[in-house]
Amino acid sequence: MNKIAQIILGLIQVLTLSGLSFTSLADEAALYDLAPPDAAFLRVINLQRNTPSAGSNQHLTLRIEGKNLSTAGYCRASSFVYLPAGEYNEQVSGLRWQASLEAGKAYSLLVDDDSVTLVEDYRAKDSRRGMLVVYNFSSYSRLNLQTAKSARSVLSNIAQATSGARAINPLKSAFSVVDSADTQGTSLVVTEAMIFQPGVSSSLFICTNPSGLFTHWADRAGGR
Repeated sequence: MNKIAQIILGLIQVLTLSGLSFTSLADEAALYDLAPPDAAFLRVINLQRNTPSAGSNQHLTLRIEGKNLSTAGYCRASSFVYLPAGEYNEQVSGLRWQASLEAGKAYSLLVDDDSVTLVEDYRAKDSRRGMLVVYNFSSYSRLNLQTAKSARSVLSNIAQATSGARAINPLKSAFSVVDSADTQGTSLVVTEAMIFQPGVSSSLFICTNPSGLFTHWADRAGGR
């Protein structure tokens, strides 16, 4: 195979691997382009473990302002939708939540078995770099994230039920999750590789089920 053919083959492989990421980039651009300037952005994250939807394909759904936010099971996120800024008083999965959404801000609605919590989320504002956002929904009190190949620190001491974020250059990388209390830095689990795109936030959920720790990527414009 000559050099030109090798380059073409390599480009085809990259495009194939990154198809979902390019789709995510287009979806995100459309989301913000279509939104009016006074809109807020909202998604639902399903953290229910002791309900029929936990660990199954049953959906957790919130219908609000004529739009559906739906997730396909535990540790999954709905798509983001844009909504008018203002006060909301709604029910999801039999639980009531009441909050104010501010224009231009993104929010995640965390729904567990007993409560609903609204948290302000992250938006990638640098058109040249992506954003990595990591959520510790696991049973570990604090977690670190490092690159899978070189064990370089990426984010440290992400407390349970909180998140951490940082800007990241466009690249493809997998990551190792490490218990912050482990001085040896033993990897608990390795994520799937993510291709980061400029101007797009990529959300990594770290969760626990009966089999142990696991991770799930959700792109900025919707869950997958």
